[in-house]
Amino acid sequence: MKRYQTSIPRAGLAIAAISLTALTLSVSIIAPARMDAAQKMVAPAATEVVDVGRIDVIAAREPAFIPVHVHRAPAKAKQQT
Repeated sequence: MKRYQTSIPRAGLAIAAISLTALTLSVSIIAPARMDAAQKMVAPAATEVVDVGRIDVIAAREPAFIPVHVHRAPAKAKQQT
């Protein structure tokens, strides 16, 4: 009986797949978490608030009624035997 031996290209592809998976996870999960932590360490810049006065919003909305037609079938009479 012959023993199964893994070919080198197949093993190389498996190692490449595992390393690319680890790279993808680190870029999509770990890097944003570190960036968020670094952003919290930096003091936020002061923002200037400008008073624009009063804004009046006037809107009118028509009621939207959708007519629904219900058709009922007449009740069947019981048959006499």
